[in-house]
Amino acid sequence: MSAVIGRWCLALLAASCILVGCSSQPDRQWYKPGGNYTVQEFARDRDACTKDKVLDEQCLKQRGWFPLTGDRKPEPPKPDTGSRGPRY
Repeated sequence: MSAVIGRWCLALLAASCILVGCSSQPDRQWYKPGGNYTVQEFARDRDACTKDKVLDEQCLKQRGWFPLTGDRKPEPPKPDTGSRGPRY
């Protein structure tokens, strides 16, 4: 009986790890330029901009916060020009 419970617990743990790892929302870090701020100040603005457990990013931007995580696609690698140097 305990082996069956152990297998179910292991399966449940594996499924939860897969679901968390496949979340579609990237983690964002926020920055407010132009001075020092506290965690409490960010928490206050974050809570004010959260409606129905969804963060309104435009609201945070209007309050002066900027996301630090990249919204841009990564740049493609630069072509290798070789290591021999210029030709004369």
